[in-house]
Formats: sequence, C-alpha cells, structure tokens
Amino acid sequence: MTPYRHYLADGLLPLEPAEARVVKKKAGRYTLVDGNLFKHGSTHPILYCVSGEQCTCIMVELHEGICGSHIDGRALSSKVVRAGYYWPTMREDYTRYTQQWKQCQQHADWHHPPPEELRSIHSPWSFHTWEIQESSPRF
Repeated sequence: MTPYRHYLADGLLPLEPAEARVVKKKAGRYTLVDGNLFKHGSTHPILYCVSGEQCTCIMVELHEGICGSHIDGRALSSKVVRAGYYWPTMREDYTRYTQQWKQCQQHADWHHPPPEELRSIHSPWSFHTWEIQESSPRF
C-alpha cells in the first residue's frame, strides 16, 4: 500500500517500469484523505487501509475478542471487510493465523454431503397430501 500512498500524495512512482504501470493502473481504487489511505471496496463504499501492528490487533480482536467465534480465514477476512478495514494480504494472514489454533481445527464447520445425489420431486402429489394448494388466502 506504500507505493499507492506515495503516488497519491506526491506523484512518486516506483523505479521499476512494470511495477510503476501496476501502481498507476490500480491507484484509482485508492483515495488519500488527511494522510489516511482508503480503498474503494466492491461491496462497501470505502475501506480503511491498515498495516503492521494494526493488522495484528484487528486479527486478534475479531478472532478471539468479543466478536470472536473461531471461524476460518475466509470468513474472518470477510468479517474484516464488513468492519471497514482492508490490507492486501488479509486472507493469507488469517489462514496462517487460524491454522495455529486447535479450537479452529476441531470446531470447524465441516461439510458433509449426502452419500448419493439429491433428487428433486417431480410429482406434486406429496404436496397434495400435505394440503398445500395454490389458492387465494381465506379470510
């Protein structure tokens, strides 16, 4: 996020041409307000960009704190976005962070698909026996 901050504040680009092209291309997704960097999110209007120790504090609070529920990295990264924060490597950071917790591994939401393929009901007869009919409501 530092190259974006330098480009938006001072117009400075990285020395490497390929990296400078990427920064110029993606700089439109960021905004600098009073020295703070914000990212325009796809689902949220604006996200506060954090780095370093702030990322660790947010991870710890959302995983273990009052909001904590020992969920996996993907769900935690979406929780961070809903809280209004952003950093580029949050999904990888959370995945690494949650892998060290035994509770997260034991109480994970395991997906257990049925042993055979599900089939849809083709006949309306079962609904008829349950007395579910298409009729106007009775008053």
